[in-house]
Amino acid sequence: MGMPLPRLRPALALSAALLAVAAPAAFADPPWSAPAGLPGAGNGPATVTARGSLAAIVSSNRTQPPNTASQLLRVDPGTGSVRSSTPVDLAGAQVAAYASDSIAVAGTSIGPSGTVDDASRVRAGTARGASGAPALRTLSGTQGQNVTALVGNARGDVALATRGLRTRLIYLRRKGTSTFSRVLTINVSSTARGVTVALSPDGQLLVAWEDRHEVFARHRGARGTWGAAHTLGPGIQSDLQAAMDSTGRMLVAWKSQRVNEGESNAPAVVSFMTAAGGHGFGSRRTIETVGAARFVGSPGVRLQVSGDDRALLAWSGFDGARFVVRAAPLDRGHVGARQQLSPAGVDAVLGDIATANDGRALVLWRSGVLGADPAPGAQPQLFGNVRASAAATFGGSEAIGGTARTVLSAPTAAIDPKTRRPIALFTDFAASRPFVSVRPPTVP
Repeated sequence: MGMPLPRLRPALALSAALLAVAAPAAFADPPWSAPAGLPGAGNGPATVTARGSLAAIVSSNRTQPPNTASQLLRVDPGTGSVRSSTPVDLAGAQVAAYASDSIAVAGTSIGPSGTVDDASRVRAGTARGASGAPALRTLSGTQGQNVTALVGNARGDVALATRGLRTRLIYLRRKGTSTFSRVLTINVSSTARGVTVALSPDGQLLVAWEDRHEVFARHRGARGTWGAAHTLGPGIQSDLQAAMDSTGRMLVAWKSQRVNEGESNAPAVVSFMTAAGGHGFGSRRTIETVGAARFVGSPGVRLQVSGDDRALLAWSGFDGARFVVRAAPLDRGHVGARQQLSPAGVDAVLGDIATANDGRALVLWRSGVLGADPAPGAQPQLFGNVRASAAATFGGSEAIGGTARTVLSAPTAAIDPKTRRPIALFTDFAASRPFVSVRPPTVP
């Protein structure tokens, strides 16, 4: 049976129609630039190479030029202007930077039916960061699979995870090679859910997945030897995050919540576990139990490395009356002081995060959202908080796009490692197109 292309849930579309309000013309929200329009129908993953090449995936309508499911954009990270657009006929496409100025692209091919069907397979390839079409190749054994994660490192390795009905597959493209090789097959039950993969600077792999209502993790060392699978803790329909840093530390975070047809009365539980290099995982830590009696939409939680043995954790929480966005630094596996980023009296949910190796960070979030759907009478808008490299906490909330934009889906965050500029990509529902806004780097 075919897998449909991503689309807005009908409930969200109806909510937006009911919540339409008069809005002024687009304007800049200092210090963020005025949003620049991008081709396509919606924002997707984005990455910036070490040399400052910004590559972004946008979804497209296949009935309109260039008649592909996605496009690969090269965008000026300083102005948001589009340098080039390359048609990529993949559903659920992902993009990741690796080496100094290269990118990898992966997704599910479009079948004869014009959507994802039984003839579809996962295709992956690489290209220069600055320009050029990726040389896509079909990965064997990927019928019924879709890409759930794609990651790269500065050394030149690339890894990807795929999800199928009863298997989860991990592929690796080693530095100096041109092909993706399958390095792990995970057989799962009918209750299995997501899978993700992380890649360390020296080529180690960390895989996390959910099966039988538990979250598992498995590690592959730099020499290619897999360790045993570890049970981390309970997980139901989890949003999974995994990361590895230069010290070999493994980090896994997940948001778990039982959901039925987009609704839930069960609490959402945000959990975190870590293991220092060469050591086993410690105890599971409950970061927050979100007892709002509502579905907490994806992403729910985000985790990224921000330096040597340092990382950033952010999540959607609840203060007893409102949904809030919180973040906490991780230092040598220890959870630091939590900071609420969204202001009091505002319902808000996490959108995305981005970090730089000097500690700079960006957290994007949306206001006017009750876990997953817009609050009655609210117009969901985009905001961001930035953290300077020498700062222990984030600065205040900054509007991105203002009241001229209605943001019903998750945005994408990035930081240019060359100029340290924070970048936000998002989709304006009313305009039915993606936009990008950039900000001057924090000082210091």
